[in-house]
Amino acid sequence: MVRLDAWDKLSGRLKFTGDMKVHGMLHAKVVRSKIPHGVLKGVSDSEALGIPGVIAVYTAEDIPGENQVGYAVEDQPLLAYKRVRFIGDPVAIVVAESRRSAWLACQHVEVDVDPLPAVFTVEDALKPDAPKIHPHGNVAETSRIRKGDVDEAFSRAYVTVENVYRLEHQEHVYLETEAALAIPESGRITVIGGMQSPFLVRRMISRVLGLEESRIRIIQAPTGGAFGGKDDMGPLVCGKAAVAAYNIGRPVLLVYNREESIVSSNKRHPAIIRYASAVDRNGKLLGVKVDITMDVGAYANRGPYVLWRATFHSAGPYHVPNVWVDGRAVYTNKVFSGSFRGFGDPQIHFAAESQMDILAQKLGMDPLEFRLKNALRPGQDTTCGQVLDHSVGIVEALTRIREASGWDKLRRLHGRDKGRYRRGVGVACAYHGISTSKGVPDYSAASVIVNRDATVLYRSGICMLGQGSLTGHAKIVAEILGIPLDWIRISERDTDSVPDSRPTHGSRGLMAGGTAAADAAWKVRRKLEKVARKILGVNGAIRFRNGIVYAEDSPEKAVSFRKVVEEAYRLGIIPAAYGFYHLPERYFDPETGLGKAYACYTFIVNVVELQVDTLTGEVRVLRVWSAADVGKAIDPLLIRGQIEGAIVQGIGYALMERLVLREGQILNPNLTDYTIPVATDTPEIMEPIIVEDEYRNSAFGAKGVAEAALIPTPPAIANAINHATDIRLKEIPMTREKILKYLEGEES
Repeated sequence: MVRLDAWDKLSGRLKFTGDMKVHGMLHAKVVRSKIPHGVLKGVSDSEALGIPGVIAVYTAEDIPGENQVGYAVEDQPLLAYKRVRFIGDPVAIVVAESRRSAWLACQHVEVDVDPLPAVFTVEDALKPDAPKIHPHGNVAETSRIRKGDVDEAFSRAYVTVENVYRLEHQEHVYLETEAALAIPESGRITVIGGMQSPFLVRRMISRVLGLEESRIRIIQAPTGGAFGGKDDMGPLVCGKAAVAAYNIGRPVLLVYNREESIVSSNKRHPAIIRYASAVDRNGKLLGVKVDITMDVGAYANRGPYVLWRATFHSAGPYHVPNVWVDGRAVYTNKVFSGSFRGFGDPQIHFAAESQMDILAQKLGMDPLEFRLKNALRPGQDTTCGQVLDHSVGIVEALTRIREASGWDKLRRLHGRDKGRYRRGVGVACAYHGISTSKGVPDYSAASVIVNRDATVLYRSGICMLGQGSLTGHAKIVAEILGIPLDWIRISERDTDSVPDSRPTHGSRGLMAGGTAAADAAWKVRRKLEKVARKILGVNGAIRFRNGIVYAEDSPEKAVSFRKVVEEAYRLGIIPAAYGFYHLPERYFDPETGLGKAYACYTFIVNVVELQVDTLTGEVRVLRVWSAADVGKAIDPLLIRGQIEGAIVQGIGYALMERLVLREGQILNPNLTDYTIPVATDTPEIMEPIIVEDEYRNSAFGAKGVAEAALIPTPPAIANAINHATDIRLKEIPMTREKILKYLEGEES
């Protein structure tokens, strides 16, 4: 099938936020701190206001409500007030008749800052005499898990392995940079922009403007990629546009260029992970002891939740009876970190899956066989003690990918080369909890309206970000109502027309949102079933298929779907309904960290074949196989697209993407110097292996896959490099320079 938004995108008819124009529209730009840490004494705008076309300059003092947009911790102002905490911290908003005038004015706004001592590493931030970045200290959050007796487990271990893993930032590089258009109306304000949670944006704008939420309308514009970043940046960018438009009384468009985006947007969290593993002589994992330090940058943002997700997944998708984890999210005077595809799991799985390969080597076991021996099975519990009684497809995924990739043959064939080009093959597993975490309520909503002509209007607060979730929703509705997919139109995401559906993150867009869609569709169908029985003169079950409604016991008795809808309207039975889905309750013990962390888990295995050029250090990923337990494949083609995109993004994270900072200054805020994979870096990605171990609490058993496919890619690459060269890399990115350094050490 064709995705419902495909033709508008291909034809260029689809308008993104930056394409929009309304009468009287002004343009905004943001003035940012050039100091990493300091006391903000004042802002002088007189020279800027003298530039032709410049209308206003707004600072924290012009925010009509509360200047606070902190997410997990109330530590982040919309515009800096009294203190700046990183280079790029927003200080003022310039509004002008043109984007160029606004940009010129930004160069002439004088920001008076008294510098303070700054800290740029988590090690320095944790020193007793470190400067305090926030009044409550330099630790935003801590986490822990205590399961079983780790000391006893290690005391009886046959093999133990302990290592330190270091991971750096990753930039989202979504094709469309951040943008928002705010339009003041009579007693209300409408904000259109790229985002992942319209209702979160509404709540934040309500706070900064001091208005009731009912006076704020948020519309998600077509969004050119997000990867988690626009869940964090959406409220911040929309909030700035809203403040400017509210104060000036005219529409205001705010669009970031690429440099502004890289300098100021949230990144994947850097992390230092100390990881110790213990295994018995039969190859069964006994315990792990893990210490996680995450760098949240200047503001906590989603850091505490990212830390908790990493903590909850620390042992990987394996049964480990004894687990000890300590974690902390630490402030530094750098650009803040936040949501990114995988949300803490790529970092922790890089460490866990590297450990698994090292353990297998020490035991003399095949690394895939070692994973099979320890993989979670129904009835066993996860890192945080959550017992999984069904939908645990990791063993099937491992078994099928072993055969599909020719794993045993590749392991024998590679790993023996001693020339310039050396090939290797590696495997890594992952699991990713679906839903919000740490006890945050999770629910979704949708609406289905069948028009008199039998076409359907579908609405959801779940956002389209390029991942295709809403096409999956439409397929679910079409399946239940028994109508062709092209009878369904998906409405824009608008807080005025649909109940809160919670954010589009945590791989919950299809699982949670699609189940709400199914609830609405079933409510409509039950109404139409009553009408159909009346028309057909039957009392039994009714079937809907291909736009025809018929009696199950008497298939010759049939009527068109449209005729049933027309009769429903005539009888005053309106074929419309809201659908809701509240995910199963989750809980955790704050003392031990044990509990039910997520509604369900997606399991995935990646196998990577690659070649290392020992002269240049270049790594070429040649082929990738992926096997994913998705519960139920609502649309296999969309799943393939998500897996392929995630693998390429994972290759970038693993091998080449490096944000270069010097004393808090980003030195490569552009796509010339920040390197991402291009077409020639893309390997042959084999047809994904879809495992369908259905989840009983979702529509048709579906789970998510968009985040999960990235997670095992970096460790699979690291394990394949080790197989090819015997080099064990414990840092991301694994650049050519690092590989050459290790190779030179090997040769010497």
